[in-house]
Amino acid sequence: MSVKLTTDQVNYLNIILMLVSAWLAFAFPFELFLLVYAVLGPLHYLTEISWLHDKGYYTRRKHDFVFLASVSALISLLFLGPFHGIQDKAGPFLVYLAFAAGLVFLLLEDIFKRIIFFGLAGLVGLLLMNFGFFSPLLGMFFPTLIHVFIFTGLFLLGGALKGRSASGFLSLLVFVGAACAFMLIHPVHSQYQPGDYVRNSYGYFKEDGSGSSVFITLNYQILKMLGLHDFGTPIQPLSAYVGGINDFLYRNPVALSLMSFISFAYTYHYLNWFSKTSIIKWHEVSPARMALVGFIWIASLVLYAWNYLLGFQWLFFLSFAHVLLEFPLNHLTMINIGRELGRLMAGKREAVG
Repeated sequence: MSVKLTTDQVNYLNIILMLVSAWLAFAFPFELFLLVYAVLGPLHYLTEISWLHDKGYYTRRKHDFVFLASVSALISLLFLGPFHGIQDKAGPFLVYLAFAAGLVFLLLEDIFKRIIFFGLAGLVGLLLMNFGFFSPLLGMFFPTLIHVFIFTGLFLLGGALKGRSASGFLSLLVFVGAACAFMLIHPVHSQYQPGDYVRNSYGYFKEDGSGSSVFITLNYQILKMLGLHDFGTPIQPLSAYVGGINDFLYRNPVALSLMSFISFAYTYHYLNWFSKTSIIKWHEVSPARMALVGFIWIASLVLYAWNYLLGFQWLFFLSFAHVLLEFPLNHLTMINIGRELGRLMAGKREAVG
């Protein structure tokens, strides 16, 4: 028998989860991320995809999700196969096409209109490819921090506006406040030293200057983008800084605060999903489907325990698919936020009038 929570109770529960996630992220930045990514991540992918399937993926046509799943499969093939160099250029564009398709699938049913809109979106995407920010934004940040932090914040905002509840706006305020805390507070972890397992699992920079995993590359890209560390110059290549990079990423207070933020964003993203179980009822599925979810989840835990990199590769398609399959819902959330803000402003104008 499941416990039915009210919306206010869920909001207050989420405030507690945010504070606990932030505290643990400050104390154990790398360890917390690796734990929740391996344990909660797979269960989140599986249950959300199952829930989206029952919701029709918020698309107009029954089989629209096949395109988004196919793009996820193609990106996985490019990333995990012998085509990694192609993925660096094609991956961001494919993510953009999937995001555009999510809007098309949400709003349009007519095939002719879809073709026109999608064609125009493709041309815009080709133009955007000429801008340097496009590839890291779509390829690196969109499936990671934008998904787990920005869209989580938008879901909180949408819920607060829809419910017009003080608890909803308070949860949003705590969420933003926690994120700001990581930017302003850089505690010195004098006794903190991640072990070999953490470094091997999260990643490190090799002698050729390349990152051993997508995780460590994310940290590197953010730090470089924000100008917090100069990782190499045209005269001195990245490979000349390898020792310094690894030491900086795992010991420097600013780098550790960034890692704490990443850990917080992922941890709360997963906990937020499971905290809303009594409201969105993702668990109300057939025993056969729940058994399948449980089997894949346990198999994933075993793979992660055996070899973390192998577990990441095993679940790469699922992790990417759940991001792309959520795009129509992301668009719907942004549209609903716009509508609620419009109603709020209209109500204020009427009150003034």
